[in-house]
Amino acid sequence: MKKGAAAALATNGSTGRRERILAAAAKVFRTQGYDAPMDEIAAEADVAKQTLYNQFGSKEDLFRALIAERASALQAQLMDASHSAKPRDVLIRLVREYYALGLTPNGLDFMRMLISVSGRFPEMARDFYEVGPGRTLSALAQWIEGEVRLGRMSVREPRVAAEHFLSMILGHVQLRGLLNVGRALPSREIERRAAYCADTFLKAHTR
Repeated sequence: MKKGAAAALATNGSTGRRERILAAAAKVFRTQGYDAPMDEIAAEADVAKQTLYNQFGSKEDLFRALIAERASALQAQLMDASHSAKPRDVLIRLVREYYALGLTPNGLDFMRMLISVSGRFPEMARDFYEVGPGRTLSALAQWIEGEVRLGRMSVREPRVAAEHFLSMILGHVQLRGLLNVGRALPSREIERRAAYCADTFLKAHTR
């Protein structure tokens, strides 16, 4: 086997192992809480416990990597530095990703776990906010600032506007889900809500 092919296989194997570990960590944290030992995550991922430490360093670092991975799909929608996509399309995609990430049964279970242990592990809750929602909020605010510079929006306080938009996405849908009094939204309803959020926001902030 050529050296380049061998290196590619090694890279793909490492990437696949990392994804498997993150998927296992998501499941174990969601079902057993942050107290779950690294042995449980290693068993779920079918790797040696030392592999977890070699790859991530500590349980806290593994948790941070998991949150960053989960949030990357949201932030990716806002990373178009050229602002080539239409603002409405960007916002609609962001809403879709929010629903897909945070309002599924697994996403809601993960949020319940975080809330339940935030008093005992405030650093974990802080990490979650900073790496996940906080970073997404900053990315959206920066995207809005870019739209303002291009003259496509008129927003006096981009960060406040970004916070309001993200709150509009979740609304009572997340609250009902967390309380187990809601139901999963069909794709047709998600699309309707995505269009409503984007159109309402742009109506308020477009020149």
